[in-house]
Amino acid sequence: MALKEEYAGEVEFIVADFDDQETYKLLDLDQFFAPYIPMFFFINGRGEVLSGEAGVYSYTEMVERINPILK
Repeated sequence: MALKEEYAGEVEFIVADFDDQETYKLLDLDQFFAPYIPMFFFINGRGEVLSGEAGVYSYTEMVERINPILK
C-alpha cells in the first residue's frame, strides 16, 4: 500500500474486518458507526474522530484527507 509506505511513522492504518475477532480487540467499536463498507475514519493524534467517510477513494483523495490532519 503506497500510502502506508509514504506515511510510515506518521500515520497508523488499521484495517477493521468485522469477521475477525482481532478487530474487536483493537477498536472501541462503540465510537464507530460503519453503515457502509468501505468506511474510513480519520482520527487525530489525540484520538479524536475528525470524520467518518464511506466510499472508495483514489490515492490523491486520501492524501487530501490525511495531510490536513498532520498539520
